Amino acid sequence: MNYEIIEMQQLSGRKAGIYSVMIANDNLSLFEHFVKDHIGEHAMEIRSITQYLSYIGNRYGMQNRFFNVKRGRKADSVCALFDHPEQKLRLYCYRVGTVALIIGGGTTRPGKKGAAGLPEKLLASISRDISSKIRTGDIYWSEKEARLSGNLIFTVDGKQSSGGPEIQQ
Repeated sequence: MNYEIIEMQQLSGRKAGIYSVMIANDNLSLFEHFVKDHIGEHAMEIRSITQYLSYIGNRYGMQNRFFNVKRGRKADSVCALFDHPEQKLRLYCYRVGTVALIIGGGTTRPGKKGAAGLPEKLLASISRDISSKIRTGDIYWSEKEARLSGNLIFTVDGKQSSGGPEIQQ
Protein backbone atom coordinates (compact mmCIF):
# COMPACT_ATOMS: atom_id res chain seq x y z
CA MET A 1 0.00 0.00 0.00
CA ASN A 2 1.33 3.40 -0.98
CA TYR A 3 0.38 6.39 1.14
CA GLU A 4 1.54 9.71 2.51
CA ILE A 5 1.27 11.30 5.93
CA ILE A 6 -0.20 14.78 5.44
CA GLU A 7 -0.55 17.61 7.90
CA MET A 8 -4.08 18.79 8.69
CA GLN A 9 -3.11 22.45 8.87
CA GLN A 10 -6.57 23.57 9.95
CA LEU A 11 -6.17 21.49 13.14
CA SER A 12 -2.43 21.79 13.81
CA GLY A 13 -1.04 24.46 16.05
CA ARG A 14 1.87 25.43 18.22
CA LYS A 15 1.22 22.56 20.68
CA ALA A 16 0.98 19.62 18.25
CA GLY A 17 0.93 18.77 14.59
CA ILE A 18 -2.19 16.89 13.53
CA TYR A 19 -1.75 14.55 10.56
CA SER A 20 -3.81 12.07 8.60
CA VAL A 21 -3.10 9.47 5.96
CA MET A 22 -3.68 9.93 2.24
CA ILE A 23 -3.82 6.57 0.45
CA ALA A 24 -2.44 6.66 -3.11
CA ASN A 25 -5.04 7.29 -5.80
CA ASP A 26 -7.57 8.62 -3.29
CA ASN A 27 -8.65 12.23 -3.02
CA LEU A 28 -9.60 12.12 0.68
CA SER A 29 -7.54 11.39 3.77
CA LEU A 30 -8.60 8.68 6.22
CA PHE A 31 -9.93 11.39 8.55
CA GLU A 32 -11.89 13.04 5.72
CA HIS A 33 -13.44 9.64 4.89
CA PHE A 34 -14.38 9.26 8.57
CA VAL A 35 -16.06 12.67 8.57
CA LYS A 36 -17.82 12.02 5.24
CA ASP A 37 -19.09 8.62 6.40
CA HIS A 38 -20.51 9.84 9.71
CA ILE A 39 -21.46 13.52 9.30
CA GLY A 40 -25.03 12.76 8.29
CA GLU A 41 -25.92 10.69 11.33
CA HIS A 42 -23.48 12.08 13.92
CA ALA A 43 -22.92 15.74 13.00
CA MET A 44 -22.63 16.94 16.62
CA GLU A 45 -20.08 14.25 17.46
CA ILE A 46 -18.03 15.07 14.36
CA ARG A 47 -18.03 18.71 15.44
CA SER A 48 -16.96 17.70 18.96
CA ILE A 49 -14.14 15.47 17.66
CA THR A 50 -12.89 18.23 15.35
CA GLN A 51 -12.95 20.67 18.25
CA TYR A 52 -10.97 18.23 20.45
CA LEU A 53 -8.37 17.89 17.69
CA SER A 54 -8.08 21.66 17.37
CA TYR A 55 -7.65 21.96 21.17
CA ILE A 56 -4.91 19.33 21.06
CA GLY A 57 -3.12 21.12 18.25
CA ASN A 58 -3.49 24.67 19.53
CA ARG A 59 -4.02 24.71 23.30
CA TYR A 60 -3.20 21.61 25.27
CA GLY A 61 -0.94 19.33 23.28
CA MET A 62 -1.27 15.59 23.54
CA GLN A 63 -2.23 15.15 27.16
CA ASN A 64 -3.21 11.60 28.11
CA ARG A 65 -6.68 12.73 29.18
CA PHE A 66 -7.69 13.07 25.53
CA PHE A 67 -6.96 9.44 24.64
CA ASN A 68 -8.09 5.93 25.45
CA VAL A 69 -4.76 4.17 25.22
CA LYS A 70 -6.08 0.70 25.95
CA ARG A 71 -6.56 -0.19 22.29
CA GLY A 72 -5.15 -3.02 20.19
CA ARG A 73 -1.66 -4.39 20.74
CA LYS A 74 0.54 -2.33 23.02
CA ALA A 75 3.34 -2.39 20.44
CA ASP A 76 1.10 -0.66 17.87
CA SER A 77 0.51 2.34 20.13
CA VAL A 78 -2.88 2.90 18.53
CA CYS A 79 -5.32 4.71 20.77
CA ALA A 80 -8.79 6.18 20.44
CA LEU A 81 -9.68 9.80 20.92
CA PHE A 82 -11.41 9.87 24.28
CA ASP A 83 -15.05 10.71 24.27
CA HIS A 84 -17.96 10.48 26.61
CA PRO A 85 -19.55 7.05 27.20
CA GLU A 86 -22.78 8.14 25.54
CA GLN A 87 -20.96 9.11 22.32
CA LYS A 88 -21.24 6.71 19.40
CA LEU A 89 -18.11 7.43 17.34
CA ARG A 90 -14.58 6.27 17.89
CA LEU A 91 -11.61 7.87 16.06
CA TYR A 92 -8.35 5.96 16.03
CA CYS A 93 -5.06 7.79 16.49
CA TYR A 94 -1.35 7.16 16.70
CA ARG A 95 0.70 9.47 18.89
CA VAL A 96 4.22 10.19 17.73
CA GLY A 97 6.20 11.42 20.69
CA THR A 98 4.60 14.42 22.32
CA VAL A 99 4.32 16.56 19.21
CA ALA A 100 2.43 14.74 16.47
CA LEU A 101 -0.88 12.93 16.20
CA ILE A 102 -1.72 10.74 13.23
CA ILE A 103 -5.49 10.42 12.90
CA GLY A 104 -6.90 7.56 10.93
CA GLY A 105 -10.43 6.42 10.43
CA GLY A 106 -13.01 5.39 12.90
CA THR A 107 -16.18 3.50 13.54
CA THR A 108 -19.35 3.66 15.49
CA ARG A 109 -19.38 1.59 18.61
CA PRO A 110 -20.23 -1.09 19.07
CA GLY A 111 -19.30 -1.80 15.51
CA LYS A 112 -20.03 -4.81 13.43
CA LYS A 113 -18.03 -7.76 14.59
CA GLY A 114 -15.02 -8.21 12.32
CA ALA A 115 -15.51 -5.03 10.30
CA ALA A 116 -15.38 -2.72 13.30
CA GLY A 117 -11.67 -3.19 13.80
CA LEU A 118 -10.65 -2.43 10.22
CA PRO A 119 -9.75 1.27 10.72
CA GLU A 120 -7.83 0.32 13.86
CA LYS A 121 -5.92 -2.45 12.05
CA LEU A 122 -5.06 -0.13 9.18
CA LEU A 123 -3.70 2.49 11.57
CA ALA A 124 -1.78 -0.20 13.47
CA SER A 125 -0.07 -1.20 10.22
CA ILE A 126 0.71 2.44 9.47
CA SER A 127 2.06 2.98 12.99
CA ARG A 128 4.53 0.14 12.44
CA ASP A 129 5.71 1.77 9.19
CA ILE A 130 6.17 5.13 10.91
CA SER A 131 8.00 3.56 13.85
CA SER A 132 10.34 1.84 11.41
CA LYS A 133 11.17 5.13 9.69
CA ILE A 134 11.70 6.83 13.05
CA ARG A 135 14.17 4.09 14.06
CA THR A 136 16.14 4.58 10.84
CA GLY A 137 16.06 8.37 11.15
CA ASP A 138 13.96 8.90 8.02
CA ILE A 139 11.28 10.60 10.15
CA TYR A 140 12.00 12.83 13.09
CA TRP A 141 10.26 15.57 15.00
CA SER A 142 11.02 18.81 16.68
CA GLU A 143 9.35 19.47 20.03
CA LYS A 144 9.97 23.18 19.54
CA GLU A 145 8.13 23.25 16.21
CA ALA A 146 5.67 20.45 17.12
CA ARG A 147 5.95 18.97 13.64
CA LEU A 148 7.09 15.80 11.90
CA SER A 149 9.86 16.09 9.35
CA GLY A 150 11.53 13.76 6.92
CA ASN A 151 10.21 11.31 4.38
CA LEU A 152 6.47 11.02 5.03
CA ILE A 153 5.80 9.06 1.84
CA PHE A 154 5.45 5.28 2.10
CA THR A 155 5.69 3.04 -0.93
CA VAL A 156 5.67 -0.70 -1.34
CA ASP A 157 8.33 -0.37 -4.05
CA GLY A 158 10.52 1.58 -1.63
CA LYS A 159 10.06 -1.28 0.86
CA GLN A 160 8.73 1.18 3.45
CA SER A 161 5.62 -0.85 4.14
CA SER A 162 5.57 -3.14 7.17
CA GLY A 163 4.72 -6.10 5.00
CA GLY A 164 1.53 -6.61 6.95
CA PRO A 165 -1.64 -7.71 5.27
CA GLU A 166 -3.08 -5.31 2.73
CA ILE A 167 -6.14 -3.63 4.14
CA GLN A 168 -8.60 -2.14 1.71
CA GLN A 169 -10.66 0.92 2.61
